[in-house]
Amino acid sequence: MERLILTSCADSPWVNHEVVSLGGLGVIGPRLQQAGISVHCLSLDRLPWQLSTWWSLWRLLRQERATTVVQTWMYHADLLGGLLARLAGQKRVVWNVRQTGLSAADISARTRCLVRCAAWLSNWLPRMIVTNAKAAIDVHVNVGYASSRFTVIPNGFDTNAFKRSDPARRQWRRSLGLTDAEFLIGLVARLDPQKDHSTFLRMAALVAKAMPQARFLLAGRGVLEDAELTLSISELGLNGRMLRLDQQSDVASLMSALDLFCLSSRAEGFPNVLGEAMACEIPCVSTRCGDSAQLIQDGARLAPIEDASALANCVLSVAAMPPEARHALGQAQRQRIKAEFALPDVWQRYLELYQSLCKS
Repeated sequence: MERLILTSCADSPWVNHEVVSLGGLGVIGPRLQQAGISVHCLSLDRLPWQLSTWWSLWRLLRQERATTVVQTWMYHADLLGGLLARLAGQKRVVWNVRQTGLSAADISARTRCLVRCAAWLSNWLPRMIVTNAKAAIDVHVNVGYASSRFTVIPNGFDTNAFKRSDPARRQWRRSLGLTDAEFLIGLVARLDPQKDHSTFLRMAALVAKAMPQARFLLAGRGVLEDAELTLSISELGLNGRMLRLDQQSDVASLMSALDLFCLSSRAEGFPNVLGEAMACEIPCVSTRCGDSAQLIQDGARLAPIEDASALANCVLSVAAMPPEARHALGQAQRQRIKAEFALPDVWQRYLELYQSLCKS
């Protein structure tokens, strides 16, 4: 959302944005405010909820109804924000759903309840439902969402920010204690059941036996302090081969340190991190999660979800390529991201949707 809004400010300065957070400012809020965007915080993550909070939002939504589109993101905002917007007289409500994992292993019971409620209201409340992944449509229609409301707009990528940097590569690898001869396979993802770090670890154990020079990197919120992850690394014999980092503010810089990016998720929508790695010219392999196949488009680099052996074979096949071939693969990936998923082009698709709603 942040990158989309900032792209809009640059490309369509006549479009006015006001952001409403169900919680607090978080990390993104101050950055949006610094860019001149109005950000309103409801603090609904704190109890008790205040009636004045809802009243303030209702008054905000009552303004400029003739030219306003209310775009909500994720299930809680789709339901709560969408309902309040309609009560305030807003007719142009656009939902956004961004994942394919709706099982008990993927989301909480409360969120599943919200999904069921949203499905029941989906034929009336939103004018359109934007999803970033074709794979998400069938998943949501199967739980009751109205199929006629869906449209697909993929994620966009800032290829000026996400690009390979040889100085960053040297700096990161030096700080990680890696030599040029070592082959670094990485996963950048928060610790979450949908990201399936277990499959990545089992893949790593198989690759480590076949590639003495292979090293592995996990980076993301939660991977440093998790005791279960630490135990699994030890039991799989990966101590000394597995590097771990906390959440990083400069993912593009870290990507440059990798020789191969491996996404092990069992559920995704349109996997942002996969496109970011591709934009940085890092060869990628992935499970067939969400729309990963739409990005990679090479069956030899895709494995069934939760199949560590197949994923290891994908990794080994790319690792066995001559360095020049891997470099050419990385360059081709970046060109595809620039040609088909450039952020300004994605913003134009949102803008066309919003304009069509304002005309009707």
